[in-house]
Order: sequence, then structure tokens, then C-alpha cells
Amino acid sequence: MTEEQQQLTGFHTSITAPGVDLIDAWLAYSRDAEGAAASTLRAYRIGMNVFTDWLQGSGNSGRVTPATVIEFKGYLLERYSAQTVNLRLAAVRSLFRWLVVTGRLPVSPAEAIKGAKRPDSRSHKRDALSNGEVLAILGTCDESLIGVRDRAILTLMAYCALRAIEVHRANVGNLRTTDERLILEVQRKGRREPDDAVVIPKDQEAVIRAWLAERMRIPDHGEVDPLFVSLSNRTRGRRLSTRAIRGVIGERYRGAGVVGNRKTAHSLRHSAITNAIRHGATPLQVQAMAGHGSFDTTLGYFHAEARTANPAEDMISYCGQVTGGACVQTSACRTGFEPQEEARKFSHHMGFGESFQRLHEKVRNLGRGRADNPSGKR
Repeated sequence: MTEEQQQLTGFHTSITAPGVDLIDAWLAYSRDAEGAAASTLRAYRIGMNVFTDWLQGSGNSGRVTPATVIEFKGYLLERYSAQTVNLRLAAVRSLFRWLVVTGRLPVSPAEAIKGAKRPDSRSHKRDALSNGEVLAILGTCDESLIGVRDRAILTLMAYCALRAIEVHRANVGNLRTTDERLILEVQRKGRREPDDAVVIPKDQEAVIRAWLAERMRIPDHGEVDPLFVSLSNRTRGRRLSTRAIRGVIGERYRGAGVVGNRKTAHSLRHSAITNAIRHGATPLQVQAMAGHGSFDTTLGYFHAEARTANPAEDMISYCGQVTGGACVQTSACRTGFEPQEEARKFSHHMGFGESFQRLHEKVRNLGRGRADNPSGKR
């Protein structure tokens, strides 16, 4: 039996010391065989560093069992959010799954360990911007080279719901024309290539083309024609980083007087989605624009919008009339009303017709029978 096999027998991974080579081989497999994106690989490595440091700090010799993973999960829950806990556990699961696939372990000690339950909150962590705020932010961009570039960035986020990472990844070659419309191919979050697209609104095409004309005059640095580049003297022509993109947006926010901890770069994307919903976009249309992997995520935006735009609370009326979201206090409401008449109105509204009335009579008669014969004996 080889030294590696001895280390791995009975879940004895020994990844706390000579496991560095194993980790590198696992990450290479994740990249080449599973198509993991660079960001995923970075998250995996960070997660594994946390896991191995914890193993060493806890005095574990390297023998990993399901109980070990559960203990590690508890350690994480004491220190991190549910999202971060699940990221770290995902790295551990992936490593041990690879060990099983490559025949180094019979079963994975991490596979059956569930992730942390995330808070069941339907509210968004970032606020959408008002129409006035979006226009004010766009209005901070002048006709200078920086202004033309920044307006194009803001436009893609405010009108096409792009994420900062998607703006960062965009290349000049991703812009194309289809059916008389300007299209931008998008490399979504977690993807390795641009396999989705957004449609530039017709009245915003000029903004993108204006930047494209300027961009063609700026030499890049051997990259694949990044769409948005730095304009500083030190890094001119290099792809604009996500950090720099967020910095650009933050500066434009401040210039427009848009402040608040809940108003971030993501607020532009949130605003685009919310605005589309308010103007009649369907859930499928919104999902296609936003690139949501889960339809539930899209529906969450619809729920949040409907919650304040048309809340159930405004439909409550004990007098039978609602006008403009408020109960009309009629004389019937003030002096009482006839339940049977209200039942008739309700059955008519719901389309139950006479069948509901007959049911109402049966229930009422049953109630009378109960009063006459409490024991229920016939």
C-alpha cells in the first residue's frame, strides 16, 4: 500500500500536511473536468485553507469523519453568515467527492452534511433607486472621455440589469447586431464563457456606440479587447476591475447626492428589474434579462414590488366597499350589516353562485341541529 493510500484509508486524508498536492490536483480537476470558473476555484481554495487551519488548530490528525465535518460546520456557524458557511462546506464536499471519484476514498464523509439554513427573508439587502435618482446619476456624466465611458457602464447596469462582474468581463467582440437590435453577449456569474445576452434599449444604443467609438482609439494591453478599460495614466488600456467599477459607481452616486448604506452598485441592477416589472414585463422576460438561474429569484422581485404597490392590506374592508385603497365607511358599516347579504355578495364575486348559498344554508341548519342536540346523537 502506498503512503498516499495509507493516509487516506478510513477517511485518513492527512490533508493537514502533505495534502497540498492533493488539493492542487483536486482544483485542477474542478477546472478541467467540471468547468469551474476562476472565482469558484478561488472560493474552493479559501474554503480548504479554512478547513485545514481548523483541523490543525483542533488537534485533528487528519482523520475526517462525518462527525468531523459537523463539528467544522458548528465552528463556521459561530463566526460566519449562512452564505459563507455554505461556501466553505461546498469546498469540503467537492474535495471529498473528488477523492471518491478518483478511488482514494470509498465514500465521502461530507456528502450527507447539510448546509446552513439561510434566513427566510423575502426583502432585498439593497434598495432600488428611484427614477429621479437614476436620472441624476446618469446626469453626472459629461462629454469627456471618462464621462462617456462611465455613462455606458451605468447604462448597461440601469437599463440591462448587468452585474458589476458582468460589466468587468465584457469584451468589444461581445457586441453584435441581431434583428436590427444591438446585443451584448454576457458571461454570467459562475460561467466560463458568454453564453447569454442582453438587448440594449433602442434609445440607449447611442450611449454604447459613443463609448465604443472612443474605445477603439485606446490601445489595450494584449487582452481580448476588454470593453471597459482604465483611463488612468498608470493602468491605461487595462481591463477595468470590478473594484474600479464599483468605485466609478460610488463616485457617480456621491456626485448625484445619492447616499445610504443600502444603495450600492447592485442597486442599479435592482432598479432595472423593478422598473421593468412596473412597466409590465412578464416573469419570463425579467428572468431572461437578469439571467437568474432560479425562477424563484425572479418571482422574489415580483413579490417585493407587489407587496407595496398593491398590498393585500388595502383590500380589507368590513363594509363591502374599497375605494383608492381605503375602506369607505358607509352607513351599513357604521350601523351593522346583514351577514346573509354579505355572503350572497361574496358568493357572487367568487363565482360560487347558488351552490354557495345552499352550502351556507346547510352549515346554518347543522349549527341549529347542534344547538338542539349537543351530543350529536340521532
